[in-house]
Amino acid sequence: MDLPGYDFANILLAGPCNLRCPYCIGRQLDPALNCNVLDRFPLPNLERFAGLLRRHGVRQIVLTGSNTDPQLYRHEARLLDWLRRHVPGARISLHTNGQLALRNMDVLNRYDRVSLSLPAFDAGTYEKMTGSRRVPDLAAIVRAARVPLKISCLVNEHNAPCLGEFLERCHVLGLRRLVLRRLYGETRRWELPAGLRLVGHYRQNPVYDYRGMEVTYWDFGRSSSTSLNLFSDGTISGEYLLVGRGVSDSARPALRPGGEGGATMPGSRLGCSRGGSAGGMPAGLVKL
Repeated sequence: MDLPGYDFANILLAGPCNLRCPYCIGRQLDPALNCNVLDRFPLPNLERFAGLLRRHGVRQIVLTGSNTDPQLYRHEARLLDWLRRHVPGARISLHTNGQLALRNMDVLNRYDRVSLSLPAFDAGTYEKMTGSRRVPDLAAIVRAARVPLKISCLVNEHNAPCLGEFLERCHVLGLRRLVLRRLYGETRRWELPAGLRLVGHYRQNPVYDYRGMEVTYWDFGRSSSTSLNLFSDGTISGEYLLVGRGVSDSARPALRPGGEGGATMPGSRLGCSRGGSAGGMPAGLVKL
């Protein structure tokens, strides 16, 4: 039987966060998925998830959060070591808001690459989009980082008028890759800055060159990406974009709660406590 392929895997941590982003994906999730696991190791269903990654040949793993930042996870380094042992050859990425990047630089540099979410350099704009005026010191992070660093910038009405200045500052700091992300379901069209030259497409999304810096304009609804996802309650899902379906109904048939050799079932959930809980994803849930 041919196994479905996945481009990458997400490990979505949950718990209290150090920002209050109005568009946080965790607000769209069934609360049962957002179990606080910041002080828990191993994560629920982690061994089963690793078995699926090996079985499907997934070699790109992203450590991210549904409603928190992964660098708040108290076992971050321990989880990295565990993944290196149990998914040999995998490239592991960190998706972070950067608030703890300098403090936890030793751990950050143990990843293969890092994506840092930064919507603005201006403190006022940053506050509107994150609930905080503590803008990460990107220049210091770039100097200290020893792994490839990409900037991920959500675009809305607050920062769209200043995208040109934002791109130029990232270029001056020496960044080589940047992603401009459209909010899922957004119908407004933002004018892209001048100086962008179209050089190709990735997963149906346009890729531009800006003075040697790669800039991708990412639309979740257009993307053809596929991912295998572990939520903090132990739920395993095989959909990159879940639209109006519950986790159990949307997960690909290859997910096996009985282990790699168990009976084929649509999905697996352990729950925050013994026995788990049922629940579905609302329309429009996405994760990059």
